[in-house]
Amino acid sequence: MGILMTSLGPGITLELLSDVASVEKLLRHKKADEVSGPSVSIYLELVHLQEAASTYELVEVSTGGKLSRHNLHVQQLGPDTATELSTFHLSVGDQTQDLHSRLILDHPRGRSQQLHKCIVAHSQGQAVFDGNVKVNRYAQQTDAGQLTRSLLLEPRATVNVKPNLQIIADDVKCSHGAAISDLEETQLFYFQARGIDLETARKALVFSFGAEVIERLPNSFMQKQVESHVKGLLSSTFKGSSH
Repeated sequence: MGILMTSLGPGITLELLSDVASVEKLLRHKKADEVSGPSVSIYLELVHLQEAASTYELVEVSTGGKLSRHNLHVQQLGPDTATELSTFHLSVGDQTQDLHSRLILDHPRGRSQQLHKCIVAHSQGQAVFDGNVKVNRYAQQTDAGQLTRSLLLEPRATVNVKPNLQIIADDVKCSHGAAISDLEETQLFYFQARGIDLETARKALVFSFGAEVIERLPNSFMQKQVESHVKGLLSSTFKGSSH
């Protein structure tokens, strides 16, 4: 399922979604949220009945309003179940991008992968990632991974990340990681060594940061539209940048 949401002007958006991924079924949610103006966007998603051998995929790109809050709850209720969560959040003004996710694995041979990326490109911008993955006692032979990467483009930009794995089962393969940084000097040097000026190099690296998530949107039209929107927002930050 692909959804492209565009909201203009002040207001509040509240979305409540509860779904069931039945046995051996694939459920996909693909969302691109483009909000402008002093809007408040609040999203609440509940996917609490992911049954045996089912697959759930979420791809979300959010450029927010004043506040964008997403509460995501996924629970695997049968063996051989797969969950893939991919999110890219962008804050280019006095905005807060806030993601709280909880994934519960209760049965054998469950698989889950969570990728969260965000860019904060304003001194008053902030992003929050609170991701909890719980592997319970009977979820043996689980394969779970969680990675959050954040890019700060202004000195006073703020990111708070809390990746969390709670593992009770003893026969599992689980990993998680978190990275918060500006652009790496080695990457910039690579471009400059090939005759590319610093500003062009920075733009190329910043524009490509969220591509890994955007490319998972369901079709090329949606991908190009979201990519153009993201580049437009980021271009405006470069005009006033001191880098």
